[in-house]
Amino acid sequence: MNLILDIGNTFCKICVFEYNNLIFKNIVKSKKDEIITEVSKIFGDYEIKNVIFSSVNTLIDGIKEFLEAFCGSVLEFSSKTKVPVKNLYSNPAALGLDRLAAAVGAATEFEGKSCLIIDAGTAITFDYLKDGKEFWGGNISPGIRLRFKSLNEHTAKLPLIENYDWLSGFARDTASAVMGGVLNGIKFEIEGYIRDFERDNPDGKIILTGGDTIFLAKNLKNTIFAAPNLVAFGLNRILNYNVSKSF
Repeated sequence: MNLILDIGNTFCKICVFEYNNLIFKNIVKSKKDEIITEVSKIFGDYEIKNVIFSSVNTLIDGIKEFLEAFCGSVLEFSSKTKVPVKNLYSNPAALGLDRLAAAVGAATEFEGKSCLIIDAGTAITFDYLKDGKEFWGGNISPGIRLRFKSLNEHTAKLPLIENYDWLSGFARDTASAVMGGVLNGIKFEIEGYIRDFERDNPDGKIILTGGDTIFLAKNLKNTIFAAPNLVAFGLNRILNYNVSKSF
């Protein structure tokens, strides 16, 4: 079994895979003590053979040493890690590892297919995987909460919207105007990327992932494949790829 740790700035996603099947998932805060507590339970409950961890949180020190105390096969995912797709990013070290892992997940799920990968979290990223083999890069845009926060902080009177849902038409109050402007703006933005992608890739796949997957998917076209755990599947594939090469 494989243990996957995706350590973000705020939360850590912890998954267990048996071959290519996700059999356990939990999310804890990206604090060393909480991660150690959860991972210790997992090593007690599952026969973990290999571990991969990816971290954007530089405040968490010693996690690799902790993992190696339980398992001798521990891989830290970095820009230098071997992956089963060709990375065409001009500076691989500057590419967010979650974006690359998501591309590998897409290549695994849709072998040989070109994919538009939309990762909707703090930021919204739009990435292009060519023929399931080449990561060409993509674009980055503010996510839902960032847009609401920006309007509130950079204007004198616009409110901070924390509870929101889809609205149609034109609003008749300020809070609804902000809500409709942000959410419909994101919807139209995503639909524009999809339209351009489908024009050039009629047989391509569109994948939506990230923390806002479920919310966005219910108001977007049904040709989108919702995959909230795409990064975890990508990390599992990367781990297996490197284990087979005896890293």
